[in-house]
Amino acid sequence: MQITSADGCCDQECCLKSLVLWVTTDCNLRCRYCYARGGEERAYMDWPVARRAIDLMADQSDRFKVQFAGGEPLMNFDLIERIVSYSNDLGAKAGFQLQTNATLISPSLACRLRELDIRIGVSLDGLPKVNDVLRPFASERGSTGSVVSGLRNLAAAGIRVGLTCVLTSANIEGLPSLVELASYLGNVEGITLDPLRPVGRGKQLMAPSPTQASRYLKEAIVRAEEIAKIGGHNLKFREIERMRYIISRGLMRQHHCYFDACQSLMIKPNGDAYPCASLCQPEFGLGNILDNGFRGDLQDELMRTSGLIDRPHRCKKCPDRWLCGGPCPAGVFSSRDNLEIECAIKKVFIEHITEKVQ
Repeated sequence: MQITSADGCCDQECCLKSLVLWVTTDCNLRCRYCYARGGEERAYMDWPVARRAIDLMADQSDRFKVQFAGGEPLMNFDLIERIVSYSNDLGAKAGFQLQTNATLISPSLACRLRELDIRIGVSLDGLPKVNDVLRPFASERGSTGSVVSGLRNLAAAGIRVGLTCVLTSANIEGLPSLVELASYLGNVEGITLDPLRPVGRGKQLMAPSPTQASRYLKEAIVRAEEIAKIGGHNLKFREIERMRYIISRGLMRQHHCYFDACQSLMIKPNGDAYPCASLCQPEFGLGNILDNGFRGDLQDELMRTSGLIDRPHRCKKCPDRWLCGGPCPAGVFSSRDNLEIECAIKKVFIEHITEKVQ
């Protein structure tokens, strides 16, 4: 089997491939579990920091992706436009992604996002009775209606999106219903599931049990297949599609993510750099991107921070690791309980895809 990198492509060289820009820590929502504590601080990235980050990536890699995150990144949209324009002028082979709560997406903004060719991920945790509790506005008003409005504006602009759902004890039972909503919306291509991390505003007691995660994920997959069989939208689960790709091409997944492969960089608004957006503790600090000599020992520093994660021995020896890629390093670092939930989820995906292949 060929070895693949974090994105499923053949891992021919070690270089930076992923840049996450926290263009702001400000946010119009106050999600109960936000690991970044969005909205508690209101820092905005300025142009010198953003330009330095793009220059570094362009120097380090011939092809890379940039993810705009936060906070709510659309609250600093002028900077996003400038970054995309600058990257294009450089001739950089960069792909752009934006993770948003979608509440600020008007028809005109949706059209502009299409012009900029930015791929969109939207965070949504369930039907209104659940999502409004987990992801309220700062005023405590529910956000689901505004999210759906933003999704419809994206659909009208011809933009297909991916949904990201953070799994908690409050929304796990509603996962099949989220599948129904996503299918009804029509422009949702697939769903990514993120187990809750007990950092920031997230608390361990908010996490579902592995048994709950397994049960309701199976029900959600069945529901998605039922909808597709009767002519509804064929909603995909991102992890299943990744596994399908690996199996169909005779590949082997070596890493869980770009951090795991020492190929990622995350930049805060002030220029402070970390290897992962979920690992911003002091021991993972890489320095400030504006400092002279920042890039000099960057690869060594990325390897050092990767070595701080004590990856479980049973994961290293697991017979399914070639397909799974191992656990989320940030999840392992924040709580061993996260490992059990993630493992339960991936086992469901592995069982499903292997049955389909057979």
